[in-house]
Amino acid sequence: MSRIPKQQISKEEKQLIPSVSLARNKECISFSFEALETTEYFNLDATCSNWSSELFDMLKIVSAAKKSELLSGRYRNYRVHNHENATPPSKLPDGVTLKECYQIRISKSKGGIHGIFYENIFYVIWLDPLHNMYPDERYGGLKKIKPPNTCCRDREKTIVDLQEQINQLKDELEFYEEYYSSENHES
Repeated sequence: MSRIPKQQISKEEKQLIPSVSLARNKECISFSFEALETTEYFNLDATCSNWSSELFDMLKIVSAAKKSELLSGRYRNYRVHNHENATPPSKLPDGVTLKECYQIRISKSKGGIHGIFYENIFYVIWLDPLHNMYPDERYGGLKKIKPPNTCCRDREKTIVDLQEQINQLKDELEFYEEYYSSENHES
């Protein structure tokens, strides 16, 4: 009986994924998405193709920071601040106040994420690619998120459009068949 060979992993590959106990400093920021909500103003559906890449870059960098460093302004690119004076277009979840709600910016043009800190965990509540927490009329103001346009939705729309064309062509064919047959009967 032959045995299935085990995959050989080099020493370099083993070091790419540290053991659980060494995975990260327990004082560094962790992100949780269990409080994530989608609303007509806060959603991923309006993102450009690079948005998620920049989001993950930000999450990776901020995950190496301590909460105190992040709130002190050490990571200025991410413009971390609370929303004490904001007027959100969507209702905050029960039990969450604006004073405890924070933004971490992804980049100046990519918006940010909003949530709350509990110890060193940042609970993401909203994803805000359109800057809807602080809409600016110079950039189009408050915008509702467009419905998702996925490959499946594109395909479904194409099928509906093609079915309409088929129906229209069938109607035209029927018309011309009737017209042709009535002309042949008259002559």
